[in-house]
Amino acid sequence: MKNSDRILNILSYIGNADKPVSPKELEEKLNIPISSVYRILNTLILWEYVTHSHILGFYTLGAQSLKGRELYEKYSLLTPSVEKILTTLMEKSNESAAIIVSDLSKSICVSMIESKQALRCSFIPGKGDVLIKGASGKTLLAFYDKALQTKILAQYFRQDQQAEKALLIKDLEAIKKCGYGRSVGEIDEGVLGISAPIFRQKQTAAVVTLMAPYFRSQDKEPEFIKLVMTAAHHITDIINHN
Repeated sequence: MKNSDRILNILSYIGNADKPVSPKELEEKLNIPISSVYRILNTLILWEYVTHSHILGFYTLGAQSLKGRELYEKYSLLTPSVEKILTTLMEKSNESAAIIVSDLSKSICVSMIESKQALRCSFIPGKGDVLIKGASGKTLLAFYDKALQTKILAQYFRQDQQAEKALLIKDLEAIKKCGYGRSVGEIDEGVLGISAPIFRQKQTAAVVTLMAPYFRSQDKEPEFIKLVMTAAHHITDIINHN
């Protein structure tokens, strides 16, 4: 693994963690030698991308992340026009709608318009999840170019898990052919997810995802798919003409 990939892997892992992490955890989860983990952490601390936690021996995101959040909210694809489309999707479906991006190791929810109807869902802005399960992650993977998709899949599957990897690749091919992804209960039990890709200059930038309990969605799926694909198309149009 290149040193630059190791740095970004560590930064991404710390950013996606729900609590401070230890060097030992980074070594075990990312398969990076402990000496390299400490060397990279020292560099990231100097630049304030990572900082010491108040828990001795653990690390979390540094002050640079605060500056980054402000810039992201101000200049990312989440313009008022895009937020309006997401709100319209929620109002027409009466279900929760979100925009999900990826840091190439996990999916990350960056915006969510919640329905007034109850939904037990783990997606909240800023939270990451795996890319190999659920409509959002798999749709992002499906529409990445082959080289990038292969690189991401290599992070998730060991050499003895090639059969599972082959099944997922077949699933991704089906998603790309349909133009949207669909899953039930892969991330949250009983939750239907429908996702469609957003493109920036023909590259996959994010997905729009609609989330709803499966029990109240079974007769509405065709309508939901149409609404999600329309929203993704409109957002793609906006971010490519600003």
